Amino acid sequence: MKKHLKRALTLALCALMLAPFSFTAFAAEAKRTSCSDDCEFYPTIIVPGLGQSSVCVTDDDGNFVLDKDGNKISAFPAYIQIDKIVKRILPSALATLALQKDVGFSDAFADVIDDCFGINSSDLEAQNTGNVITEKFPYSYEECSEYERSIINSHIPFDIYPTDLPKDHLYYFSYNSFGNHIDLVDELYDYVQLVKAQTGHDKINIVPISQGGGIFAGLLEYHPDVANDFHKVICIVPALNGSRIIGDVFNGRIKFLDADYLYNGFLEELRLLDEYTARLIEILVRILPDEVIMASLEKGVDHLVENVMIRSTSMWSLCPAEDYPGAAEKYLSSPEMADIKAQTDKYYHAQLNARDNVQKLVDMGVQVFNVAEYNFPIINVGDNWNTENGDYIIQLDSTSMGAYSANCGETLPDDYVQKNTHCSNPGHNHISPDRVVDASAGLLPDTTFYFEGQRHDLTQHNDVILKIAMRLIADDDIKDVYSSPEFPQFLSGRNVKNLLELIDTAESLDGAFILPARRRAIDDAVKNAKEIMNDNLATGDRMKESEQALAKALAAVGKAEVEKEKNPALLRRISEYLYDNFGTNGYSEMPAVILKKIGGNITDFFKSIFA
Repeated sequence: MKKHLKRALTLALCALMLAPFSFTAFAAEAKRTSCSDDCEFYPTIIVPGLGQSSVCVTDDDGNFVLDKDGNKISAFPAYIQIDKIVKRILPSALATLALQKDVGFSDAFADVIDDCFGINSSDLEAQNTGNVITEKFPYSYEECSEYERSIINSHIPFDIYPTDLPKDHLYYFSYNSFGNHIDLVDELYDYVQLVKAQTGHDKINIVPISQGGGIFAGLLEYHPDVANDFHKVICIVPALNGSRIIGDVFNGRIKFLDADYLYNGFLEELRLLDEYTARLIEILVRILPDEVIMASLEKGVDHLVENVMIRSTSMWSLCPAEDYPGAAEKYLSSPEMADIKAQTDKYYHAQLNARDNVQKLVDMGVQVFNVAEYNFPIINVGDNWNTENGDYIIQLDSTSMGAYSANCGETLPDDYVQKNTHCSNPGHNHISPDRVVDASAGLLPDTTFYFEGQRHDLTQHNDVILKIAMRLIADDDIKDVYSSPEFPQFLSGRNVKNLLELIDTAESLDGAFILPARRRAIDDAVKNAKEIMNDNLATGDRMKESEQALAKALAAVGKAEVEKEKNPALLRRISEYLYDNFGTNGYSEMPAVILKKIGGNITDFFKSIFA
């Protein structure tokens, strides 16, 4: 208690000392660029997505907690301390395993969830209570240290995709994804003014990404005057209407809490594991009774949602507008949650007005562009995971500002005619070549680019998306989706991360002794890879084939490994047999099931004899 009191007094004293300066910092900010307001470039603020900021664990005195290698420890999405977890859960796990019943295991599991995610908890005013510090950059990328640039590039690889925009015109707004949403919006507004003061420009570009789209929506609603500060807005998969995942979780529609689905399909459809691993887990998890597994998951989810998520107004900003009223009634109706509800209600109205506020920008002459992704089912956490098109994390309606589409794996009817909700030009065809998306129904039909089959969490590894963004922030040559044959409206999802690493490995072999035939194979594979990367129209499948060819060529000289796919057929048959014959029962419960079946068969046998 004394330590916490000492810390509180210290922070209060610091606040009093800094108070005279905190509200005048932006007004007094000296100009830090050599250009004038008529510079051909516009300062650009990147507002990153979920978890794309450095939020670090601290001790009670505000000092960074370091790992064994001396690195700061990330608090997103949780602070995982293996030793602490093992100490808490091992005794009950062993007892539960031995007795085949829940001997405190589910409670221990819930406690572990609290311990890990509690670092991101908030109080009843939606203010973070965990020991964390968000590393912020109140200056341009040019002025960032090497360490700070490494943080930024780990999320948005500016070092790989350079832009003509001067580095002293590029800014990165970092924030805590579990933070107070209204505070983050106010901070972004102040940051815009900071950038204007530092660069001497009256207008800036802003690039809201994913969760950053929700902060941007709040900015337009709470600070409408900021519209006068924008030259260009470039939204990249913005969560303007939240994510269906959060809507389902907040409304208790959690798919994997259905035991039948958990034991028969959940892990495979999760798409984070190959089928071999998914089926292996389905078999191994039966080492415990299903009631223990389900009780642990149910308590874990309850603790995560009720102790962390519902007190974070940033998490509420990711709840779709149509899902908000029911979720608010469920979690925010008590008097103690009144403050949080007042804040979330405020954003709910911002969310409802988001598209109208974006349209106001367009009407004012602000250039607004958008990037959306489709044809990837929403991750199967909630009940609605496969009911609409999306990009694994966010539904297409949210990121595209209203585009109409068929569901994943389906196409629009043969006689479908585009809606032209927001396009009045009869010469424009906004239906995707695969006949999945009608972009004319989206708010920005002429300035929204669509990427088929792109996963949301791999957006930063799609080189074409980054190329478009870099072009848009550097110049005004691209006016719409018709401006450049390099960037048509509909493009392919792709992931170049592994391919770039393989190219680097191949080019580092210069001077090494390699048999001529193998050297030629590597050089040809590198040439092919670079040609595909330079082709913005190349599909993700072609990219993958190129990656596999280069990996095979490098593996021949011991510089790469070609991953062999494990055949899941046997494990699939075992898992399906267990489910078909024993449902969700654990191994210790199976003898009783067998005896029951035998008993039933014997009864039926005698009945048939004496019938």
